[in-house]
Amino acid sequence: MLIRIAAVLCLAVPAAAQTPTQQQWDASKEAQQRVAAAFKIAGADLQPQAKMFCTPTGPLRLALARQAAGLPPVPNEVMQPVRVFDNMYFIGMTSQNVWAITTSDGIILQDTMNSAEEARTVIVPGLKAAGLDPAQIKYIVISHGHPGQSDHTGGALYLQKTYGAKVVMNPADSTLVLPAQRPDRPLATPDIAAADGQTLTLGDTTVTLVHLPGHTPGTMGMIVPAKLGRATHGVMIVGASQMPTRASLQQFERVFNDYAKPQKVEAVVNMHAMGLQDDFTHLEALRRNPSGPHPYLYGPERFGRFMDVMLECGRARLAAMGR
Repeated sequence: MLIRIAAVLCLAVPAAAQTPTQQQWDASKEAQQRVAAAFKIAGADLQPQAKMFCTPTGPLRLALARQAAGLPPVPNEVMQPVRVFDNMYFIGMTSQNVWAITTSDGIILQDTMNSAEEARTVIVPGLKAAGLDPAQIKYIVISHGHPGQSDHTGGALYLQKTYGAKVVMNPADSTLVLPAQRPDRPLATPDIAAADGQTLTLGDTTVTLVHLPGHTPGTMGMIVPAKLGRATHGVMIVGASQMPTRASLQQFERVFNDYAKPQKVEAVVNMHAMGLQDDFTHLEALRRNPSGPHPYLYGPERFGRFMDVMLECGRARLAAMGR
């Protein structure tokens, strides 16, 4: 049986840059019609997801969500590694994480956290604690980069130099990020240009890279054939979930229809815990009972509705901004 997993890498940008104001949201008749349609698609079982997506900002990573709610920040702490699927591991901190995908010929790593220090002190020890060998990192897929920031790219150069891993990144982001890199956090020069629909094969595993622009011009996601017992599940890693323009929403829609649905994606993860779902609860459930009901698996039909909710809420934000 083939099951696929969708990993969503989600970051938020300042609300004023890409999202409507609360006043625009409330005043837009079309936006509210779109919201009603999204909740109808959600049915009884996806109401929390609809509530998360159908807001003026859309889903926010934990730090920004707490700030928006007027809550104090939570400590940024290293989390215990979790084997989420047989070949897919959560490694990182409460603020952000990486995903390690194991294959018969090494490891594909998604993102690298903030700096060489975090690569040395969080990623490498996390891999070892999970029983994995950092020297087996063969590819590093960067979800996206920001000029002057390094929260996804900062550890890539260290891992590239130390273990010879090849860095994969969309040129639309690398050409913006490399000239603006921070002197104290030099960035890796990509070895491979990432493109929409590109496949990356390592040993017995082939992942599909997908272009999801909006948060940054070159944001990339990944569809992973994640294994669980004798089954394989489609997991989609989404670099970010912003759809601030008609073109970006249309690209999300194309990716969902042309890649995710045909590959029967049925789960979603991201690069910032709590950005799209209750990751802390899900991860704790997997720690306590690895063989119990899997908290991330939606099933293809339910995940298809989840993607449709995401799109309809994106259309609502565009309507509220007059786009």
